[in-house]
Amino acid sequence: MQNLKKIIVILIGIIFVSCESNTNYERNLATAKKLFAEMGEENINAQLALVSKDIKFYSTIYDASNPLGFEAYKSLTKSYHDNFEDIKYNAQAWLPGVDTLSLKPDGSVRTYGTWTGKNSITGKKINLKGYWYFNFDDEGKIESHGEFFDHGGMMKALSSNIRLSSTAQAIKNYKINFKWQKGFEDWSKVPTTPDYHMVAPGLGLEARGADEINSIIFGFVTETELVQELVDITEHGPYVTCYLKLTTKTGEKFDAVEVFKLDEQGRVTNIWAL
Repeated sequence: MQNLKKIIVILIGIIFVSCESNTNYERNLATAKKLFAEMGEENINAQLALVSKDIKFYSTIYDASNPLGFEAYKSLTKSYHDNFEDIKYNAQAWLPGVDTLSLKPDGSVRTYGTWTGKNSITGKKINLKGYWYFNFDDEGKIESHGEFFDHGGMMKALSSNIRLSSTAQAIKNYKINFKWQKGFEDWSKVPTTPDYHMVAPGLGLEARGADEINSIIFGFVTETELVQELVDITEHGPYVTCYLKLTTKTGEKFDAVEVFKLDEQGRVTNIWAL
Protein backbone atom coordinates (compact mmCIF):
# COMPACT_ATOMS: atom_id res chain seq x y z
CA MET A 1 0.00 0.00 0.00
CA GLN A 2 2.85 2.38 0.85
CA ASN A 3 4.46 1.70 -2.53
CA LEU A 4 1.17 2.46 -4.29
CA LYS A 5 0.88 5.77 -2.45
CA LYS A 6 4.43 6.67 -3.49
CA ILE A 7 3.67 5.91 -7.13
CA ILE A 8 0.53 8.09 -7.04
CA VAL A 9 2.49 10.98 -5.48
CA ILE A 10 5.19 10.65 -8.14
CA LEU A 11 2.62 10.63 -10.98
CA ILE A 12 0.87 13.69 -9.59
CA GLY A 13 4.23 15.42 -9.36
CA ILE A 14 5.04 14.56 -12.97
CA ILE A 15 1.70 15.93 -14.18
CA PHE A 16 2.18 19.10 -12.11
CA VAL A 17 5.70 19.73 -13.40
CA SER A 18 4.65 18.92 -16.97
CA CYS A 19 1.79 21.39 -16.85
CA GLU A 20 4.07 24.06 -15.40
CA SER A 21 6.50 23.49 -18.29
CA ASN A 22 3.80 24.42 -20.78
CA THR A 23 2.81 28.00 -20.05
CA ASN A 24 -0.26 27.83 -22.30
CA TYR A 25 -2.05 25.01 -20.52
CA GLU A 26 -3.77 27.11 -17.84
CA ARG A 27 -4.88 29.65 -20.45
CA ASN A 28 -6.22 26.90 -22.73
CA LEU A 29 -7.89 25.10 -19.85
CA ALA A 30 -9.79 28.28 -18.99
CA THR A 31 -10.89 28.57 -22.65
CA ALA A 32 -12.13 24.99 -22.81
CA LYS A 33 -14.07 25.41 -19.57
CA LYS A 34 -15.57 28.66 -20.84
CA LEU A 35 -16.66 27.00 -24.10
CA PHE A 36 -18.65 24.40 -22.17
CA ALA A 37 -19.97 26.96 -19.69
CA GLU A 38 -21.27 29.12 -22.56
CA MET A 39 -22.95 26.04 -24.04
CA GLY A 40 -24.96 25.89 -20.83
CA GLU A 41 -25.84 29.57 -21.24
CA GLU A 42 -26.75 28.93 -24.91
CA ASN A 43 -24.52 31.84 -25.89
CA ILE A 44 -23.51 30.96 -29.45
CA ASN A 45 -21.53 34.17 -30.07
CA ALA A 46 -19.43 33.71 -26.96
CA GLN A 47 -18.68 30.13 -27.96
CA LEU A 48 -17.72 31.01 -31.52
CA ALA A 49 -15.37 33.73 -30.26
CA LEU A 50 -13.31 30.97 -28.64
CA VAL A 51 -12.78 28.87 -31.76
CA SER A 52 -10.65 29.42 -34.84
CA LYS A 53 -12.30 30.16 -38.19
CA ASP A 54 -10.23 27.21 -39.41
CA ILE A 55 -11.49 24.82 -36.74
CA LYS A 56 -11.58 21.11 -37.47
CA PHE A 57 -14.41 19.56 -35.49
CA TYR A 58 -14.67 15.77 -35.21
CA SER A 59 -18.26 14.93 -34.38
CA THR A 60 -19.61 11.60 -33.18
CA ILE A 61 -22.24 11.69 -35.94
CA TYR A 62 -19.87 11.59 -38.85
CA ASP A 63 -16.69 10.04 -40.22
CA ALA A 64 -13.85 11.58 -38.22
CA SER A 65 -11.53 11.37 -41.25
CA ASN A 66 -13.51 14.28 -42.75
CA PRO A 67 -13.66 17.01 -40.06
CA LEU A 68 -16.38 19.65 -40.02
CA GLY A 69 -15.48 23.29 -40.57
CA PHE A 70 -16.54 26.49 -38.83
CA GLU A 71 -20.00 26.90 -40.39
CA ALA A 72 -21.02 23.28 -39.79
CA TYR A 73 -19.72 23.50 -36.21
CA LYS A 74 -21.77 26.66 -35.72
CA SER A 75 -24.93 25.00 -37.09
CA LEU A 76 -24.58 21.88 -34.96
CA THR A 77 -23.88 23.92 -31.83
CA LYS A 78 -26.95 26.07 -32.50
CA SER A 79 -29.06 22.95 -32.99
CA TYR A 80 -28.14 21.82 -29.46
CA HIS A 81 -29.17 25.23 -28.14
CA ASP A 82 -32.50 25.03 -29.96
CA ASN A 83 -33.33 21.50 -28.87
CA PHE A 84 -32.15 21.32 -25.25
CA GLU A 85 -32.75 23.20 -22.01
CA ASP A 86 -30.93 23.34 -18.68
CA ILE A 87 -27.71 22.18 -20.34
CA LYS A 88 -24.85 21.63 -17.91
CA TYR A 89 -21.48 19.92 -18.08
CA ASN A 90 -20.27 18.09 -14.99
CA ALA A 91 -16.56 17.33 -15.34
CA GLN A 92 -15.12 14.19 -13.82
CA ALA A 93 -11.65 15.42 -14.75
CA TRP A 94 -9.84 18.09 -16.77
CA LEU A 95 -6.45 16.86 -17.98
CA PRO A 96 -3.46 18.16 -19.95
CA GLY A 97 -2.91 16.62 -23.37
CA VAL A 98 0.42 15.57 -24.85
CA ASP A 99 2.07 15.70 -28.25
CA THR A 100 1.52 12.34 -29.95
CA LEU A 101 5.17 12.09 -31.02
CA SER A 102 7.17 13.56 -28.15
CA LEU A 103 4.60 12.60 -25.48
CA LYS A 104 5.28 15.97 -23.86
CA PRO A 105 2.53 18.39 -22.77
CA ASP A 106 1.55 20.59 -25.70
CA GLY A 107 -1.04 22.89 -24.12
CA SER A 108 -4.02 20.84 -25.29
CA VAL A 109 -6.88 19.97 -22.97
CA ARG A 110 -8.84 16.76 -22.36
CA THR A 111 -11.89 16.12 -20.24
CA TYR A 112 -14.09 13.27 -19.09
CA GLY A 113 -17.55 14.10 -17.79
CA THR A 114 -21.32 14.11 -18.12
CA TRP A 115 -23.73 16.45 -19.91
CA THR A 116 -27.16 16.81 -18.35
CA GLY A 117 -30.25 18.62 -19.61
CA LYS A 118 -33.63 17.95 -21.14
CA ASN A 119 -35.07 17.92 -24.63
CA SER A 120 -37.18 20.97 -25.44
CA ILE A 121 -39.81 18.93 -27.30
CA THR A 122 -40.17 15.75 -25.28
CA GLY A 123 -39.01 16.95 -21.87
CA LYS A 124 -36.88 13.81 -21.63
CA LYS A 125 -33.68 14.22 -19.64
CA ILE A 126 -30.20 13.30 -20.79
CA ASN A 127 -27.31 11.96 -18.73
CA LEU A 128 -24.61 11.72 -21.37
CA LYS A 129 -21.15 10.49 -20.41
CA GLY A 130 -18.28 11.12 -22.78
CA TYR A 131 -14.78 12.36 -23.57
CA TRP A 132 -13.82 15.62 -25.30
CA TYR A 133 -10.51 17.07 -26.45
CA PHE A 134 -9.35 20.57 -27.48
CA ASN A 135 -6.23 21.61 -29.41
CA PHE A 136 -5.23 25.27 -29.67
CA ASP A 137 -3.51 27.64 -32.10
CA ASP A 138 -0.87 30.22 -31.16
CA GLU A 139 -3.56 32.79 -30.40
CA GLY A 140 -5.18 30.50 -27.86
CA LYS A 141 -8.24 29.70 -29.98
CA ILE A 142 -9.54 26.16 -30.39
CA GLU A 143 -8.30 24.85 -33.75
CA SER A 144 -9.27 21.20 -33.32
CA HIS A 145 -12.05 19.76 -31.18
CA GLY A 146 -13.38 16.23 -30.94
CA GLU A 147 -15.87 14.22 -28.93
CA PHE A 148 -16.60 10.61 -28.09
CA PHE A 149 -20.06 9.58 -26.87
CA ASP A 150 -23.07 7.59 -28.02
CA HIS A 151 -24.78 10.21 -30.17
CA GLY A 152 -27.08 7.73 -31.91
CA GLY A 153 -28.22 6.24 -28.62
CA MET A 154 -28.92 9.69 -27.21
CA MET A 155 -30.99 10.75 -30.21
CA LYS A 156 -32.89 7.49 -30.30
CA ALA A 157 -33.76 7.72 -26.60
CA LEU A 158 -34.98 11.29 -26.96
CA SER A 159 -37.04 10.69 -30.08
CA SER A 160 -38.91 7.55 -29.06
CA ASN A 161 -42.68 7.69 -29.58
CA ILE A 162 -42.45 11.05 -31.35
CA ARG A 163 -44.54 11.41 -34.51
CA LEU A 164 -42.72 12.94 -37.46
CA SER A 165 -43.97 16.15 -39.03
CA SER A 166 -45.34 15.95 -42.56
CA THR A 167 -42.06 17.28 -43.97
CA ALA A 168 -39.96 14.85 -41.95
CA GLN A 169 -42.22 12.03 -43.13
CA ALA A 170 -41.77 13.22 -46.74
CA ILE A 171 -38.00 13.17 -46.26
CA LYS A 172 -38.24 9.69 -44.76
CA ASN A 173 -40.31 8.41 -47.70
CA TYR A 174 -37.83 9.94 -50.13
CA LYS A 175 -34.88 8.26 -48.42
CA ILE A 176 -36.58 4.88 -48.12
CA ASN A 177 -37.52 4.83 -51.81
CA PHE A 178 -34.39 6.55 -53.09
CA LYS A 179 -33.21 5.70 -56.62
CA TRP A 180 -30.36 7.71 -58.08
CA GLN A 181 -32.00 7.64 -61.55
CA LYS A 182 -34.95 9.67 -60.19
CA GLY A 183 -33.13 11.52 -57.43
CA PHE A 184 -34.13 15.12 -58.05
CA GLU A 185 -37.57 14.22 -59.41
CA ASP A 186 -38.47 12.41 -56.20
CA TRP A 187 -36.73 14.95 -53.96
CA SER A 188 -38.89 17.70 -55.50
CA LYS A 189 -41.88 16.29 -53.61
CA VAL A 190 -40.35 17.56 -50.34
CA PRO A 191 -41.37 21.18 -49.56
CA THR A 192 -38.46 23.63 -49.74
CA THR A 193 -37.95 27.38 -49.84
CA PRO A 194 -37.00 28.85 -53.25
CA ASP A 195 -33.42 29.60 -52.16
CA TYR A 196 -32.77 26.62 -49.90
CA HIS A 197 -29.09 25.94 -49.36
CA MET A 198 -27.16 22.66 -49.22
CA VAL A 199 -23.54 22.07 -48.32
CA ALA A 200 -21.53 18.83 -48.22
CA PRO A 201 -18.18 19.95 -46.74
CA GLY A 202 -16.54 16.53 -46.98
CA LEU A 203 -17.21 16.43 -50.72
CA GLY A 204 -16.55 20.10 -51.41
CA LEU A 205 -20.09 20.58 -52.76
CA GLU A 206 -22.36 23.57 -52.19
CA ALA A 207 -25.53 24.68 -53.97
CA ARG A 208 -28.43 27.11 -53.50
CA GLY A 209 -31.89 26.85 -55.07
CA ALA A 210 -33.48 24.06 -57.08
CA ASP A 211 -31.45 24.54 -60.26
CA GLU A 212 -28.07 24.38 -58.53
CA ILE A 213 -29.19 21.51 -56.29
CA ASN A 214 -30.24 19.58 -59.38
CA SER A 215 -27.06 20.36 -61.31
CA ILE A 216 -24.41 20.12 -58.59
CA ILE A 217 -25.76 17.80 -55.90
CA PHE A 218 -27.76 15.41 -58.02
CA GLY A 219 -25.09 15.64 -60.71
CA PHE A 220 -22.75 14.04 -58.18
CA VAL A 221 -25.43 11.50 -57.20
CA THR A 222 -25.87 10.48 -60.86
CA GLU A 223 -22.15 10.40 -61.58
CA THR A 224 -21.47 8.06 -58.65
CA GLU A 225 -24.76 6.11 -59.03
CA LEU A 226 -25.18 6.65 -55.33
CA VAL A 227 -27.21 4.13 -53.32
CA GLN A 228 -28.69 5.29 -50.01
CA GLU A 229 -29.95 3.17 -47.12
CA LEU A 230 -31.85 4.99 -44.38
CA VAL A 231 -30.72 3.68 -40.99
CA ASP A 232 -32.71 6.06 -38.80
CA ILE A 233 -34.41 9.45 -38.82
CA THR A 234 -35.03 11.79 -35.88
CA GLU A 235 -36.73 15.15 -35.51
CA HIS A 236 -36.10 17.78 -32.83
CA GLY A 237 -37.60 21.23 -33.17
CA PRO A 238 -36.80 22.62 -36.65
CA TYR A 239 -34.13 19.96 -37.33
CA VAL A 240 -34.57 16.60 -39.06
CA THR A 241 -31.58 14.25 -39.00
CA CYS A 242 -31.11 11.23 -41.27
CA TYR A 243 -28.52 8.54 -40.57
CA LEU A 244 -27.48 6.86 -43.81
CA LYS A 245 -25.31 4.14 -45.29
CA LEU A 246 -24.07 5.10 -48.75
CA THR A 247 -22.57 3.00 -51.55
CA THR A 248 -21.06 4.28 -54.82
CA LYS A 249 -20.85 2.47 -58.16
CA THR A 250 -17.25 1.52 -57.36
CA GLY A 251 -18.40 -0.30 -54.21
CA GLU A 252 -17.10 2.29 -51.78
CA LYS A 253 -19.21 2.29 -48.60
CA PHE A 254 -19.42 4.95 -45.93
CA ASP A 255 -21.73 6.26 -43.23
CA ALA A 256 -23.25 9.73 -43.51
CA VAL A 257 -25.56 12.09 -41.70
CA GLU A 258 -27.85 14.67 -43.30
CA VAL A 259 -29.35 17.46 -41.22
CA PHE A 260 -32.35 19.38 -42.59
CA LYS A 261 -33.50 22.68 -41.07
CA LEU A 262 -37.17 23.61 -41.54
CA ASP A 263 -38.83 27.01 -41.37
CA GLU A 264 -42.08 27.76 -39.52
CA GLN A 265 -44.06 26.62 -42.57
CA GLY A 266 -42.33 23.25 -42.59
CA ARG A 267 -40.18 23.98 -45.65
CA VAL A 268 -36.53 22.91 -45.90
CA THR A 269 -34.24 25.95 -45.74
CA ASN A 270 -30.84 24.31 -45.16
CA ILE A 271 -29.26 20.90 -45.61
CA TRP A 272 -25.91 19.78 -44.23
CA ALA A 273 -24.57 16.49 -45.62
CA LEU A 274 -21.90 15.39 -43.13
